[in-house]
Amino acid sequence: MNIVDYINNLNKDNISKFIETTNSDILIKSNIEKKVSDTSWIDMIEECIPYLDNIIRNPRRFIVQEENIVPIEKAKVVTEESIRHLAQNTNLIQEVHDDGTVIPLKLLNVYREETIDLYENRFIKSLVDNLYGFVQNKLNESDQKSYAKINNNVTYNATHKEKNATYKINVSLESEYNDIIDASKDGHSLEERIEHIRDVIGAFRSSTFIKNLKESSPVRSPIRKTNVILKEPNFIKALELWEYLEKNNIKPVTSIQNEKKELKDNNIKEKYDLAFFINSDALLQKKSEDVTYNEAIISKLINDFVFSGDIKENEFKKLIVKEFKDASKRKEKIENNIKKCFQDFVDEFDKKFKKANNIIKW
Repeated sequence: MNIVDYINNLNKDNISKFIETTNSDILIKSNIEKKVSDTSWIDMIEECIPYLDNIIRNPRRFIVQEENIVPIEKAKVVTEESIRHLAQNTNLIQEVHDDGTVIPLKLLNVYREETIDLYENRFIKSLVDNLYGFVQNKLNESDQKSYAKINNNVTYNATHKEKNATYKINVSLESEYNDIIDASKDGHSLEERIEHIRDVIGAFRSSTFIKNLKESSPVRSPIRKTNVILKEPNFIKALELWEYLEKNNIKPVTSIQNEKKELKDNNIKEKYDLAFFINSDALLQKKSEDVTYNEAIISKLINDFVFSGDIKENEFKKLIVKEFKDASKRKEKIENNIKKCFQDFVDEFDKKFKKANNIIKW
């Protein structure tokens, strides 16, 4: 009979009677450790990376014009602004020839240079610096994985008494459950996503854009809301990231909670009571099977003697007693030989162990 059929054929009245007359107790201890890592920063940075990349690849530029009055021999280029300035400042004229040639003493020199040193670009450079520090701080705090570890220990004790029998059971069951939250996205694991962010920030910091702004003044909060920052989509997203970093730099990446519980659950106790009944019932069935098996052997032996030979009852009893004693002696001898072999093995093992231990000490 398989276990399913066995359980289905159990007598429900016997089960109820057994449980009612059983004195049992159960204690469940739970140790729960939860670690919650806030990985929203990963989502936020991944979302903003394309916008920052657009700005860094195509930075805003501005033409800077610098004007200096220099001696004529140092003037490199004569522009319309130079002539106009000289006409308005005749004190800078050294002499005028008869043919109308003007010899200036000094001349306005105009330099025009393209630069990316704008407030908006310095804002992006400072944002990249802040982003690098933010990510480093997050990774230095702890592992980014979130998980729950639950350790349960169940202790069950029960005693059941009948007229001529007493059954006792002591059960201790321990279980561990580990659950790790999957933070993968688009087929990439949490570790791969973090590694990608590191690589991108490293590329940003080594870009020509950032290097050209190396000596520029850093931007600090509050951010000046220029038209570009408020209206240009890439800068709007950059400002959103700036504000996110400032707000989330305050709280820690992870929170770890440890909780211990002790409870007594009657529903679970009833299931253990049922298991206790099944164990005791199995013992009774085994005993019954053994008795039936022995009866069958004796019955066959007697029938063989009765039907195959001419032997009286007294002689048969004497023969049975003698053979039983001889068989018992043989069984005892075999068991003693087994015990001796086992003891010899243990002694030999102990001797070798002590020898090896002495060698190790030297």
